Amino acid sequence: MGTEPRSPLTSAIMLAVAISSAFPTGTLAAPVCKDAGHPINVSATNLAFGIYTSGSPLPLDSNSTVQVYCSNLTNILPSFTVSLSAGGAGSFNPRKLSNGSIHLNYNMYTNATYTIIWGDGTSGTSTQSYTQSQNLGQISFTDFGQVPAHQIVAAGAYTDTITVTVTF
Repeated sequence: MGTEPRSPLTSAIMLAVAISSAFPTGTLAAPVCKDAGHPINVSATNLAFGIYTSGSPLPLDSNSTVQVYCSNLTNILPSFTVSLSAGGAGSFNPRKLSNGSIHLNYNMYTNATYTIIWGDGTSGTSTQSYTQSQNLGQISFTDFGQVPAHQIVAAGAYTDTITVTVTF
């Protein structure tokens, strides 16, 4: 029996990031910028990995941005911490992109060397912080995403939803 040549499987992978804000304990009002009482906004770009070739010998990397800003950029942000949820996997290492019951491991990091997992400060993860002494009306944090090499998965769209929480 001969074997027919096989083409590599490819998987389109997209990570959707959902946004939510956590307010300080004991506070009923939404946090505001220090010098004028303007609302604080949070935005995030999707972490879009593009096409992953099943069994690839190389990891697949991508970046996204989380931005916290005053509605009037000349105002000053209060101090805060930014954390990311574990997503659908329920654990931080690894996070999992899903296509039905099929999963593709990935993770999100605070650094370009992919060594510090961005999470909620538990299970060996780290958060990102801003201190008001920096006197900024906006700040952006880069999320470094990576899908590890050598994963065998079926073709399809793989997604996960991460919640960004900003605690003031």
